[in-house]
Amino acid sequence: MTKAHLRPFLIQAIPIVLVVVLLAISLKLLSSATSSPHEAGDLNLWLIPLNGFILLILSVLIVYNIIQLIARLKSKQAGSRYTARLMAAFAILTILPVLVISFFSMNFLGDRIDAWFDVKIEGALDASLELSKRALDVRMRQHLFSLKQVAQEMVDLNSSDFSFLEYRKLNSSDFLEYGRLLDKKRLSLGALEMVLFNANTEIKAYSGDNTDNILPHFPVDDIFRTLSLRNYMYQIEHGSNNELYSRVALTVQPKIDTFVLTALFSFSEKERLLVEKVSNAYKEYKKTDYNREKIKQSFRITLLLIMVLSILFSLLAAFLYSQKLTEPIRNLLSVTEAVSSGNLYKKLPVSNKDDFSLLARSFNTMTSHLALARKESESSQQQMQQQRDYLNIVLDHISSGVITIDETGIIRRINAAAEQVLQASLKHYTGQSCEQMCHKVESLKPLFVAIQPYFESNEKEWQLELNLPLGSGYQTLVCRGAMLPSLNNDSQGHVLVIDDITEVIQAEHDAAWSEVARRLAHEIKNPLTPIQLSAERLQFKLLPELSEKSANLLKRMSKTIIHQVDNMKMMVDAFTQYARVPMLDFQKININTLVIEVAELYRNNSQQAEIVLDLKGVPDLLLDQNRIRQMLLNLVKNALEAIPEEQPFKQIILKTFLNNETDSRCKNHLVIEITDNGNGISEDIIADLFTPYVSNKSTGTGLGLSIVKKIAEEHSGIVFAKNNASEGIAHKGATMTVCLPLNN
Repeated sequence: MTKAHLRPFLIQAIPIVLVVVLLAISLKLLSSATSSPHEAGDLNLWLIPLNGFILLILSVLIVYNIIQLIARLKSKQAGSRYTARLMAAFAILTILPVLVISFFSMNFLGDRIDAWFDVKIEGALDASLELSKRALDVRMRQHLFSLKQVAQEMVDLNSSDFSFLEYRKLNSSDFLEYGRLLDKKRLSLGALEMVLFNANTEIKAYSGDNTDNILPHFPVDDIFRTLSLRNYMYQIEHGSNNELYSRVALTVQPKIDTFVLTALFSFSEKERLLVEKVSNAYKEYKKTDYNREKIKQSFRITLLLIMVLSILFSLLAAFLYSQKLTEPIRNLLSVTEAVSSGNLYKKLPVSNKDDFSLLARSFNTMTSHLALARKESESSQQQMQQQRDYLNIVLDHISSGVITIDETGIIRRINAAAEQVLQASLKHYTGQSCEQMCHKVESLKPLFVAIQPYFESNEKEWQLELNLPLGSGYQTLVCRGAMLPSLNNDSQGHVLVIDDITEVIQAEHDAAWSEVARRLAHEIKNPLTPIQLSAERLQFKLLPELSEKSANLLKRMSKTIIHQVDNMKMMVDAFTQYARVPMLDFQKININTLVIEVAELYRNNSQQAEIVLDLKGVPDLLLDQNRIRQMLLNLVKNALEAIPEEQPFKQIILKTFLNNETDSRCKNHLVIEITDNGNGISEDIIADLFTPYVSNKSTGTGLGLSIVKKIAEEHSGIVFAKNNASEGIAHKGATMTVCLPLNN
């Protein structure tokens, strides 16, 4: 039996076995209860809960099967109606005989219980109890008669030997004589103890076997109360170990004083056992007689429960038997539904005990052939998927951006590199047209306008280079395209490969400008010192020999030459600084400290511009302090120079923060922003703003921002500029952004 069949079988079999065992125990307890009235009360405490528990289990099983049957009837499963009819037949064939048998059983049970309480038995028990009482009473009267003889001997002991005075009073010697008399009589009569005491309960003479207690224990109050009514007393006393004793007492007057004499006798063991048996039998009979109707009622309830259990057990058997008969049909239907839903590995159980084995074998052979064919198809699909995954991994890990577009202009795929190159989140545009994407991302519109003619001309391969204004400034892109091969439906598409060569071109430009700057510095610097010295010497030699007018002219000319030489030296120093490869001294510093230091230097500036700090908490970085300070000085100086002098309100904002935006070019970078409210940057030069000698100012060398870019790159960072987005405002200004990585 398989696990799939074993679990439902155990769910039904275990409760049924438990019910059978508990039902057998219940019948055994009922048999014991009906055979013995003494055990009926105790056994009924177990019978009703036990039968109730069995009833609960059977009810749960039947409800469970009824729910399953209703579900199968609603779903029109095979064999469900046959199961319902068979269950109804079993119920009818079972309930009628059980009702008849239960009716006669209840009447028979009542008669049998009434037989326990026959009148003859009750009379015999009453006579036995009365006989035992009379026997004990005779024995106690015998003990009382013996005690009277002892009392008479005490009175007659020395009545003739006393004078008139002595006759009225007893002394200690008299009580000693009484004690010796009591010892003698106690031994001869077989008494356990004899005690003589007065009205004040003072013991005057004692004789007994128990020497452990100094004073004897006896019922003084009972003795005095009984003797006040009559001159004698006898009663039964019980010991600590169920012993049975006879207590007798009487008044005695040896002289003028009155005393009480009491004795304790024991009954024989045989008498005690006979009395105890008769008493216990009478109590049990009365107790059972008192609970007669309760016993009848509990037995009838128990029998009713057994009747209900029998009916429920028969119904459960009907369920199980009908399910067993319809199991092959239900298995066939279940497996057929599984195969129709795609599970070709489910098999019919094959058994040689029924006529369904041939059908099951044929069905299993058919599903095996179908499973083999599907396995081959899945293997082919898996190979195709592996090739597709291989291509996806390659596309996701190459540095070139790849975009595939079908012949209708719908974007089919965009890899991660394309998002990095185009500096925009484009994954969610898959399945949309290029026009829709350009409508959302306007910076890409020039790109698709440039490549659209190539798509329309259906050229197999093409290439172009263009400058595209993106978030970090103008980027130089190389676009290569090709037509994709035809698919089964004769549809074709295009693949677009995009490479960002901005850094390559910029590196080439930087190398070229560095070489030019180095050569210019070398060629210009050599004649500058002789020119300056010659001008100063001419002024020194000729000034005394010239007239005042000529001397003034010579001074002006010499001053102009020296001033221009100093300007050219400054230019040469700028060339040298730009071309030089410095030795960086990296230290862990906080960028906010340098920003505050530079801001304080320009707090009182000639432009009277307001310096505003917006500094967030940022971590310390490994930086060259001098180079970063120089970069900040150049940026603040450039911002001040970008604000017109005639502008009434001038402001520069220095801001630092940690960028955690996922779609930003400066993700996980420390960002420094210097914002001014000047006229902004001309669109003609913003793309080449960081190129040497590019400037919109009338003064300066045009190397300041180039040096800023170089310092940022020395720290593995980037720098870019943008105009502030403020429509309709004359002085919108610009923002210079420097991004430094957290791990340099």
